[in-house]
Amino acid sequence: MKSSKLILLVLILIFYLSGCSSQENSNQLNNSSKDKLVNENNINSKQTEQKTEDIQTPDSLSFETVMTGKIPTSNFSVDSVHKYFQLKIINKSKLLITFNIMNNNNGKVVVVKKLEPHKTLIWNSTIDYPNGLDTGKYTIQYRSNGDNMNGIAYGQLSSTPKE
Repeated sequence: MKSSKLILLVLILIFYLSGCSSQENSNQLNNSSKDKLVNENNINSKQTEQKTEDIQTPDSLSFETVMTGKIPTSNFSVDSVHKYFQLKIINKSKLLITFNIMNNNNGKVVVVKKLEPHKTLIWNSTIDYPNGLDTGKYTIQYRSNGDNMNGIAYGQLSSTPKE
């Protein structure tokens, strides 16, 4: 248990240091809270336990979600200044993970992607949205064909596009 927490902290530190080349990039994404969020949901008729942990820093422009269970989610908000988004997902399971990002305000699906087992994916919004994302609240839903998954997702907003 202690070693997994240490590994998690090391991964957070590595991601933070690799993505913080400017003052803007050290800012963190807006989920509804500025503290660690733990959301436990019972899903399907068997009442299978699902646990999603969102860890945020005080400036609310980035997040980390530990993806466990069958349908974990991440939430963030895009404002008029920080319109560019980068998502990094590490799939630690033997399962194919499909994820989608949806704008909760207008119901528009921003992107749908798949991530092979034991692979890492980085998606930048500038690929599909060179002028940035629309302002509003967003949800990322991760799925693995109904199976329990294992992975980590990191998200970061910025006021400038990343290449």
